[in-house]
Amino acid sequence: MSKISAILVDDEIKNNELLNIYLEKYCPLIDVVSICTTVEDAVQKINELKPNLIFLDIVLQDGTGFDVLDGINYEDYSVVFITAFQEYALTAFKFNAIDFLLKPVDPKDLMTTVQALEVNLKNKLYTTNPQLESLKTSIKAKTSDYNFIAIPSTKKIDFIKIDDILYFESDGRYTIIHLMNQTTFFVSKNIGEYDKILAPKYFFRIHKKYLINIKYIININNADGSNCELVGNHTLPVAKRRKEDLVSFLNIR
Repeated sequence: MSKISAILVDDEIKNNELLNIYLEKYCPLIDVVSICTTVEDAVQKINELKPNLIFLDIVLQDGTGFDVLDGINYEDYSVVFITAFQEYALTAFKFNAIDFLLKPVDPKDLMTTVQALEVNLKNKLYTTNPQLESLKTSIKAKTSDYNFIAIPSTKKIDFIKIDDILYFESDGRYTIIHLMNQTTFFVSKNIGEYDKILAPKYFFRIHKKYLINIKYIININNADGSNCELVGNHTLPVAKRRKEDLVSFLNIR
């Protein structure tokens, strides 16, 4: 079988680089012809190069993966959606050539997905626009007002209500999730991933280390605005550059 051209779309460069390494090592039939980090660049490169396959992150810094799909001007391509958030993993993803991979990508899952796509592409079973439209409608409806996040681990997936989360704490490449009941979860996701999807409707990034649930703010230190107190006697620092944004966001000036 001839090579399958592919384009990777993710606003995190390291994610693209890791996926590219996995494809080179485990999926030799995949030929990555371009790597994109923005919606605009992705649309341009996809329409120019017309790849058979697109590995597409759902939440991008300047839009969504669906914005990318809206800009594609040809139909004979397949899509593999990739995201850090399990709540996007709806049953609708699992049909025909459309598939779903959860970050961090597991090489075994990647191989399984690519093998299935290779068969579909060999038999010219491409994804179709009606399927994509149905999927987009379902996902957009889901993400516009969902009330939980999913915390995957090696043995299970915990579904946590947004209202049960007090704050997120960065720990390098990992994140500690602090719940109202004092339970904590240690997850292998950068806090920036949660910031992108939860702010500004539910949460605010008061510091590079902390993302807080704004419902549980008790007070902000009026002397210098350097601290924020949350319910449960939690006092967290507010970065100087974030103070004005927080005051403005809470509409208390």
